[in-house]
Amino acid sequence: MNNIDTLKKFVFDGILLGDTFERLEADGITVRNGLSEMPVERLINFDFSPRIIHQANKMSSIYVVFFCLENSVRELITDRLAERHGIDWWEICVPNKIRDSVAKLKDTEEKNRYHSQRSVASIGYTMFGNLAQIIVHRWDDFSDLFPTQAWVNSRFTDLEMSRNIIMHTGVLPDSEIERIESICRDWVRQVG
Repeated sequence: MNNIDTLKKFVFDGILLGDTFERLEADGITVRNGLSEMPVERLINFDFSPRIIHQANKMSSIYVVFFCLENSVRELITDRLAERHGIDWWEICVPNKIRDSVAKLKDTEEKNRYHSQRSVASIGYTMFGNLAQIIVHRWDDFSDLFPTQAWVNSRFTDLEMSRNIIMHTGVLPDSEIERIESICRDWVRQVG
């Protein structure tokens, strides 16, 4: 290879590298000015790639939304049903299939006592979709809060698909994140 070919290759490689840097930075990964996103302190001692750290940081904010929404729905169900049906609301109001599933989870947890408990309340053992099922099952107790059962079910169905991606370390595109935020805003306005 002569000097001109070497120079051409050098320039071409530089252009490719610059293009790669621009694509990485478009994904939120700063490579020219060092690491711009500080990972969670627990991650500092690990050598994860900047791309994975960036994706984790992005998805962690959506995890927080799901954590707050899911637990606020659990609180709503607990408060509403305890107020209307008393201390035994779990046995009176929750479908047998859900109660049986929760009992199995509690039994498994009891066998693994070395691990901390998931929750002190039975509703803390319900799956996300179970929450909509409880609301629909006890519709007379919740009909003043929501326009229709279909409205509740559609929100939970849409959210559950995205929730499962997040909880299994997947990455959602911005359009899905916007949908989650929109549904959560609708939910909060509706429940008021």
